[in-house]
Amino acid sequence: MLPFFMPTPRVADTSIDPPARLRHSPETRLAMLTYTPPHEQDLPPATEKPWLLLLLCLVWLLPGLLGREPLKPDETLVADIVRNLLDGGKWALPTVAGEAWLERGPLFYWVAAGCAWLGDTVGLPLHEGARLATGLFMALALWGTGLSARELIGRRHGRSAVLILIGSAGLLLPGHSLNGDVAVLAAWCWGIYALALAPRRPMQAAPLLGATMAVCGLAGSLAEPLLLLALALALTLFPAWRFRRYSLVLLIALSIALPLITAWPLALQQASDSAFGIWWDNYSLGFFGGFALLQALHPFGFYLQLLPWFAWPGWFLAAATVWMQGDRLMQPRFQLPLLAGGLALLCLVLSNSGRAGYALLLLPPLALIGAVGLDVLRRGVASFLNWFGVMTFGLLAIFLWIAWLAIQFGVPQRFSDRILSLAPSFTPHFGLGTALLITILTVAWVWAVSRRRTVGRQAVTNWAAGTTLCWGLAVAVAGNWVDARTSYRDFATAIAPQLPRQGCVASENLQPSQRAVLHYYLGLTTQRRELVTEPGCDWLLRQAGSEALSAPGGWREVWQGARPGDRNERYYLYRREATE
Repeated sequence: MLPFFMPTPRVADTSIDPPARLRHSPETRLAMLTYTPPHEQDLPPATEKPWLLLLLCLVWLLPGLLGREPLKPDETLVADIVRNLLDGGKWALPTVAGEAWLERGPLFYWVAAGCAWLGDTVGLPLHEGARLATGLFMALALWGTGLSARELIGRRHGRSAVLILIGSAGLLLPGHSLNGDVAVLAAWCWGIYALALAPRRPMQAAPLLGATMAVCGLAGSLAEPLLLLALALALTLFPAWRFRRYSLVLLIALSIALPLITAWPLALQQASDSAFGIWWDNYSLGFFGGFALLQALHPFGFYLQLLPWFAWPGWFLAAATVWMQGDRLMQPRFQLPLLAGGLALLCLVLSNSGRAGYALLLLPPLALIGAVGLDVLRRGVASFLNWFGVMTFGLLAIFLWIAWLAIQFGVPQRFSDRILSLAPSFTPHFGLGTALLITILTVAWVWAVSRRRTVGRQAVTNWAAGTTLCWGLAVAVAGNWVDARTSYRDFATAIAPQLPRQGCVASENLQPSQRAVLHYYLGLTTQRRELVTEPGCDWLLRQAGSEALSAPGGWREVWQGARPGDRNERYYLYRREATE
């Protein structure tokens, strides 16, 4: 007996066996490879309501998109890029504080700029309007994953894959912040769906595959569409994708993708030949660097250390499914996600990048594999996963409620003092709406975990509901506190009166995200001393750690300060001393 899955009885139904004269025809062989036996098609009566899944996705998506300042590093960079685009900058040349920023393609910035422009019509700050683009791409990613699961596995499995995906710990922060990784994730999800659809509807799959390859290239680098193309080519190893019109699918997809992907580099070269050279040499291949210097195997092991928590519980469900259904891995529903996840993991492990955003590519394949075995997961394992999720998120919710009481009412006193000391500029404000919201979220979670379902589906539903509850509580309870502790708005407000109204300001040891903050909030573009030894400016802004800095020779300190509660970053503003 399989320890993780209930044994599956054999069905003595010979009617599914094709006649001998048809048994060896190509059409019959393909049908047998993609055929799902009746006992695997028959699912327990549905208790989930589609509108509940939609509501859960909305409650997961919306918190954190509005009502907060941009965080470093990604959000401050993207916010400044969007401001520059809306202020008349070149759309082919994303810039941060006046310098080209080419680590990712510009598609996400274009969509974010459009959302910011629309948000401005209803009074949203630029960064909040731009963040709506993140919600748009995340909604597309969830939709694409659900369609892929329904196409590969069958009815009602789409919601299972979506629940596994939104329960993934690593998706929370990228899925609610300004970053181009979510656009690549959405395209990757729809690319997998296009390949799943190709054996059944090749002519519908072809343009969809081409469009997703184009989005990967325009939002990421050349590496992502090449990865999707490699996946499409590798699928020809399996009979389900070795049909006559599959080559036509690839040709149509490439004819759509190639002109769109090459359009931006050509426009970039027209806008700035030097910027194009930087992109081509250093960033064109994404996690492998650029064509001038292919980089790999450093930092080796980063993603292997990241995935145990980043991809939980998807990797656990996927591993259990693969282990216990090893004799069925040659079915198309396993072949596509296994190959997609394997190719993505191979690229990341061999790459030069240590960026967590790239690991988002692994989450949809894991969700698809885990969804296959969800309905046959043995009761003991499903109960453990369910119990672990309820206990984990229940205790975390209790902690967040205590934090809310400490922030609003000073109870318990020591905890309250500690919280407020970490963000000195934070002033608590009791809001009846916030109190009502966190109460509704908590009651809804208690109702959700008390509903009876199939044990496997109950485990992932309760995990997704717990993730949504704690994320919503964290944003509602501590959102303003986090803003006060991490936002650069207070720093920009404090230094603004000290800056000159005219003349240039040099900077030293400022990271791109810090220079982006100055440009985004104050419109200040500093001259980097790292590039020009003596820019000729009469003002100098330096950044240091916790250690104190003394004024350089020939300079006089005018101001020093930091973000409230931040002991790791301190800023010093100097003015050149007058010479006789």
